[in-house]
Amino acid sequence: MNLNQWHKIIRTVLVIIPVVFLMWLITQDLVVSGRLTAEYNFHDASPFVLTLAPKSRISAITQEGAVYYQSLYDDPVYFDVRLPRPFRTITFWVTYRADDGEIVRLAAFANKDQWSFEVKDFEAVVDLGNGWYEGRVSFNLDGKRFAFQKYQFMFSLPAIRDSGRQVDVADIRMTAEREQLTADKVLRKVKSLWEE
Repeated sequence: MNLNQWHKIIRTVLVIIPVVFLMWLITQDLVVSGRLTAEYNFHDASPFVLTLAPKSRISAITQEGAVYYQSLYDDPVYFDVRLPRPFRTITFWVTYRADDGEIVRLAAFANKDQWSFEVKDFEAVVDLGNGWYEGRVSFNLDGKRFAFQKYQFMFSLPAIRDSGRQVDVADIRMTAEREQLTADKVLRKVKSLWEE
């Protein structure tokens, strides 16, 4: 191969790599599959499930063997879920440790003007042993506040305030779902934009 052929190959590669990278970024932002999963395990940061707040109601992250967790001492404790666009539903699986009979709920921010939340008990709770449980809860996100690409959620611990007790949270997994993006839907959207 001569030098001219090498230049053509290098130029082609240098054009293809950014195009492929840009296409990958677009598919990530559009969530073409319609499903986005994420996890915050208190050891590794998550770009989607953000840290707990306010700091005055939680402990620093603690390590117990291979488990990292934060203790919740007061009610409520908030966290945000950052998503690239609005979704229809979200399901959480929360690993937590609490005293027997402790009420642990999750809530979705519904209305900013009325400062209202949709509060739900866990739909299914599995005993993981050693005092740890995994609770699952799902929310319909239609009509929920989606601001700055975030939905806001909170742990509702109604009996814990001023009780001296705590709830330890070790893992928050989530799956957000929306309509799958198909080529037909994209073409219809482009056509409707063109006709306007």
